[in-house]
Amino acid sequence: MIERDSMGNDAGNAPLDEEENRKTYEAVMGFSSEVGVPFSLALTMFFVMLVMANGWLMGLIAGAATYLFAYFVVKAFFSH
Repeated sequence: MIERDSMGNDAGNAPLDEEENRKTYEAVMGFSSEVGVPFSLALTMFFVMLVMANGWLMGLIAGAATYLFAYFVVKAFFSH
């Protein structure tokens, strides 16, 4: 039987304290905004260029340009 504390949490898995929670939140948000969003947009642009029959080289160029643009926009406006 699993033991639970007074808050209903598993006794073996203590909840994160405020400092650990803040560090985890900042790490996840930093990675998703600085890597995840630009990469997703670049991948989308790459496939759009392939579907439009512009060739894979043009898709790579457009994807790289999109990644750089999105990365700098995120760094300029959404990073603390």
